Amino acid sequence: MAKPSSASPRSAQPAPGRAFSRTPLTRQHIVELVQRTLQPLAFVHALWEGGSTAFGRADGFSDADLQVCVDDDKVAATFAAVEAELEKVLGIDTTFAVPEPTWHGHAQRFYRFVGREPWLMLDLCVQKRSNESRFLEPEIHGKAPFLFDKIDLAASTRPLDIEAHETKLRARIEMLRTRMHLFAHMVEKECRRQRPLDAMGFYHGLVIAPLVELLRIRHDPWRHDFGMRYLHTTLPVDQARRLEDLLFIRNFPDLQSKQRVAVRWFTDLAAELARAPKLVYTTGGTVPPRRGNK
Repeated sequence: MAKPSSASPRSAQPAPGRAFSRTPLTRQHIVELVQRTLQPLAFVHALWEGGSTAFGRADGFSDADLQVCVDDDKVAATFAAVEAELEKVLGIDTTFAVPEPTWHGHAQRFYRFVGREPWLMLDLCVQKRSNESRFLEPEIHGKAPFLFDKIDLAASTRPLDIEAHETKLRARIEMLRTRMHLFAHMVEKECRRQRPLDAMGFYHGLVIAPLVELLRIRHDPWRHDFGMRYLHTTLPVDQARRLEDLLFIRNFPDLQSKQRVAVRWFTDLAAELARAPKLVYTTGGTVPPRRGNK
């Protein structure tokens, strides 16, 4: 099989001779199609769902987020089998292969389908059997529902090291405090220079991002580095709304005012976390408990 480009757009309309099913498509249809394709293959050992499904939050806008464990030399064959079936049944509009090496060490591709809603994508991560990093830690990735598991992979997940993560977060907090102290003024400087693009870039990168990470450490420490993802379900409602207000900027005076508010919030939160006797807890895979509406 020819090596795919990182992005391979195809026609959004079926070409002559490409007759695809026009029945309404759902995420479950995509999941079942991949399962039917892969389960009979001897070199495919397990298939499970991740993302919103693992947290019980999937809705009509959720994509199909699938992880598959295969023999080390069958990654390309796995993609080929899935792509052949997707093309036959749905028609592949666009394929994006994440450039390798990926940050997680697995091969990953995204698929969009001909004439379908753009959010009905397939996110397929193919993992070599020898790679023990599985995205199966429930505290981080939720309780993954297995579609099949021929090698009892679900039982192989090792417990997370709470003490090591506690130490990591303590060091992270101190680093963020130092960085905020040194660089938060960059926003004010660029406002005075009347440079909105620079000011907004520094505001999001040097003020909002560290604040978000501290909020995640406070309410969702295992996912402290998830950025803005899932904050609407992670933060107490009042804090989520407070953060939303800081993200919408009208003009330079509004930016300068909100920067000061964000820095004060960060400073208070960093002090609170530094005093806390414990930052990390285990949830057994449930959504992290919200620790008050402070």
